Amino acid sequence: MSEQINKQRSIAKHIIDGSITIDSVSEFENMLKLFPNDPALYNAFADLLFKKKSYKTAAKSYGKAASLLIASGKMFPAIFSKVLQWRIIRPTLHEIRPFFSTLRRAAFNQMPLQAFFKSLSFAEMVAITNRLERVRFSKGKIIKKIGDAEDNLYFIASGTLKDTTYKPLNREEKVHSKSVVYLSESDVLGDIFPFEEEKLSQSYTEAVTSVESGKISKLGLIRVCKSYPNVARAIIKLFEDYSVAAKEGSLRPDRKAGRQSLPIQMKVRVLPKEADYPPFIIDGYSKDISVGGVCIVLDPKNTNVDSIDETIKNAGIEISLPGEAFTLNFAGNITWSKKVFNNGKKTLALGIQFKDMTPKMSGMLVVFADMLYND
Repeated sequence: MSEQINKQRSIAKHIIDGSITIDSVSEFENMLKLFPNDPALYNAFADLLFKKKSYKTAAKSYGKAASLLIASGKMFPAIFSKVLQWRIIRPTLHEIRPFFSTLRRAAFNQMPLQAFFKSLSFAEMVAITNRLERVRFSKGKIIKKIGDAEDNLYFIASGTLKDTTYKPLNREEKVHSKSVVYLSESDVLGDIFPFEEEKLSQSYTEAVTSVESGKISKLGLIRVCKSYPNVARAIIKLFEDYSVAAKEGSLRPDRKAGRQSLPIQMKVRVLPKEADYPPFIIDGYSKDISVGGVCIVLDPKNTNVDSIDETIKNAGIEISLPGEAFTLNFAGNITWSKKVFNNGKKTLALGIQFKDMTPKMSGMLVVFADMLYND
């Protein structure tokens, strides 16, 4: 039973980050029965329902996600899920007001973006959320480069971005130094203030996971501020708070721990049990390494899913984890497999249990993986 639960939990994580897709409503409903309090799964389910044109049910699922997010203290993700619900079924003012009243009463952490939204009046909040555009970035997507115009402000609802700033050289320096910041849920991206300045990006930003955000253009924000001067003051305070938090290093104290959930490339050598099948090598990646095992999603470009699924029953496995200086190799057994979709292509998710690995060695594996994530 615990093995089955671990299998479902691993798949749920990959569904949430968008690396695998379940296209069956009934299968997704079964997943929700196992994890009934996971708002990210309800959002993903709503996306599937919307794709299948089950609009009313999709709106209900977004609404459920918003309620769960409020209960877990996540203000902007809750707002974003509610906006997605309202984009399907337009609400009345009598439906909008209770939601924002609930936001004001709820206990949220003291991140700058939470303080920003709490400082807005009902009308100001509506004006901002009405202009939010849903934007998704796939893993590896470049959001902006140094020298790009700063024309948009992004509120991150889920996922992780890597923002790298290269500092100018002084006379004594020969190599550029750089600072790297990881932005995730409820963080903000975009240097758009003061509005009257034409700003160019001083950083290079890419998605290290799939990312979902709400975007508001600089021009749209200026128009809101003309109607609601308090929004301009709130924007100033938002950027001031982020500047202070960044200098103090308190922007997100748990960010380093969170990086262990980022995807990492792996090379997998499969050792089939059946004598008729020779060993073969396939590529994959994981974002779910623990001291006991790993969930790997195979790269769909190089796999014949049906053929591989037949040959890996109870197979042994050797995994190579490549670093810049050396490669870490370890062995395990395939305990389960499931056909999934990755970027619209059918592939396999594999559950691997480490073999003959002491707790100390498996702990070193997790540390090594964390080093790779931080590169």
